Amino acid sequence: MCNLYHHSLDNRAIFDTLSQASLKLDEASRARNFAPDYTGADQDGPVIISDGTGAKIETMRWGFPAVGDGKRPITNIRNLDSRWWQNVNGAYLKEPEYRCLVSFDRFAEWDKVSKGNAWFKTTGDAPSFFAGIWRPWTGERLKAVEGKKRRQRETDEWRLYAFLTTEPNSIVAPIHPKAMPVILTDPHECGEWLAGGVGSLRIQRPLPGDALELIEQRD
Repeated sequence: MCNLYHHSLDNRAIFDTLSQASLKLDEASRARNFAPDYTGADQDGPVIISDGTGAKIETMRWGFPAVGDGKRPITNIRNLDSRWWQNVNGAYLKEPEYRCLVSFDRFAEWDKVSKGNAWFKTTGDAPSFFAGIWRPWTGERLKAVEGKKRRQRETDEWRLYAFLTTEPNSIVAPIHPKAMPVILTDPHECGEWLAGGVGSLRIQRPLPGDALELIEQRD
């Protein structure tokens, strides 16, 4: 599963993409400066959310609450019919206020053969997004603490995100045969996803093979 990706947000490109979906990126988000960076599991990353009439960029923590003590946060979501979704997180799956887009320019899948990360990117020039979901949560997570070199576990109120996965296409399958992220590059599908609803779950499908390329075999 994908537990590492790189983003280099081009606010102008995101503004243009959302505009085609009849969503206006707010002025505060357009003015924010996000330096290119990697985001890993249980780290903070920028996500795009909709307020019904427009869109904005917020920073949230990657990884839904773990199932059981000592387990890792859930970064990738595949089985939407599971009890975990229907009984625990179902309220966040369909409502538009909890939908998000996660901007990226490349993502990694672990390559067991080379013992390193294989990196993938979409072809073409259109911005790329993971189809994401977020939720509020109160609990204990790692947090930067003044005077400490390493993050400490502290209880706080968090906004957590994860993104959908699906069966892999012909490009990802040789490296990771179980799943790949759900990727959106079409502005209208981005708008459809942010609008929520059961019908938009059709978007949980692999990107065509010719729309994705392997760019690095090892990190």
